[in-house]
Amino acid sequence: MGKQFLTDTLGYIQRHWRTLFLFLLFLTVLFTVYGLYGLPWGPAFYTALLFTVALILFSFWDFRHYRQRQQHLYFLRKQAPTHLGALPIAADKQERAYQELLHLLEKRCQDAEEHARQSTENAKEYYTLWSHQIKTPLAAMRLLLREETPDCSALEQELFKTEQYVEMVLQYQRLGKGPMDLLFQEYSLDFLIRQAIKKTATLFIHKKISLNFTSVSCRVITDEKWLVFILEQLLTNAVKYTPKGAVSIYLQPDTPATLVIEDTGIGIRPEDLPRVFEWGYTGYNGRLDKRSTGVGLSLCRQALTMLGHSIRITSEVGKGTRVLLDLSRQTLEVE
Repeated sequence: MGKQFLTDTLGYIQRHWRTLFLFLLFLTVLFTVYGLYGLPWGPAFYTALLFTVALILFSFWDFRHYRQRQQHLYFLRKQAPTHLGALPIAADKQERAYQELLHLLEKRCQDAEEHARQSTENAKEYYTLWSHQIKTPLAAMRLLLREETPDCSALEQELFKTEQYVEMVLQYQRLGKGPMDLLFQEYSLDFLIRQAIKKTATLFIHKKISLNFTSVSCRVITDEKWLVFILEQLLTNAVKYTPKGAVSIYLQPDTPATLVIEDTGIGIRPEDLPRVFEWGYTGYNGRLDKRSTGVGLSLCRQALTMLGHSIRITSEVGKGTRVLLDLSRQTLEVE
């Protein structure tokens, strides 16, 4: 307590040293004038005494308020890691400006902490779901391998699911690195689409779903790994929710930079459509498919936003779904 009082006293003197200097200068001038003119010293001493007493009384009163403010600040400093709280009433405009700056920084820190907390919760939830999700194809492969004559087609199907789950978790980790992990170049969109088709071909063959695709003459500036991953996810979803029929890939005629992936599947309910990109939201279709995590579309939208692209979905129950990828963007310097 004594150390804190001494610190406050020194801080108060340091803050008001100009006032003390001016008072001493006033006394020096007063006595100098009286001495030069040979005036009686009584009035000078009386005036100096009055000013000294007034200054001491005012200083005690001001120091008391100063110490209260300092104690308030000591208290706020202890709880600053969690919450700044109400600062003392600002003494002037400059102090008010500093307080506004502190509150602004506090808001940014709180937003950053909330974002980090939410990201940690999402990651924990996702890794928990993923660890259960990947057990299904592994268990299926183990059962298939115990058969006298293993079904190679079914094994390939389960192996593809395992590879896709692993690729998704790797891309999820990559997403956390942000734009620093991107490599933008100009690519032939046809080349990227064919990569995604090749990776998902086993799904189309296994479910006997036809694919309608003709070469597209379009070049896009993007990150190859991310866009191929997104196309693969969207094609997987299209096949998953299409019991029979076809999946079509084409450029929208009126906007050539918009790629459309259209299926003839079960569609998405109107009440679910606005929320399909929410993290962890599975909707009605997801509840039918017990392995759905509600992460795929959310991950795709986050990645597309990072790439400078956009995505939207239209759907009609019982008739199918259209996913539209706007791949247009301002021209970038190719690396």
